[in-house]
Amino acid sequence: MANLGISNTHVNQFDGSKRTVKTRHKIQTAVNVVLFSAAFLFVAAIVLGFVI
Repeated sequence: MANLGISNTHVNQFDGSKRTVKTRHKIQTAVNVVLFSAAFLFVAAIVLGFVI
């Protein structure tokens, strides 16, 4: 998650348009959803693996 913060700061230095910010926000939200989903599934798989 720290890497996302660093890249977003880097992008802000080059782009100042509002449309870019909105698009970047949508992309960041999508990435966060994917990461959290993957982490949840990974933990669930470990737990189910130990239970079964």
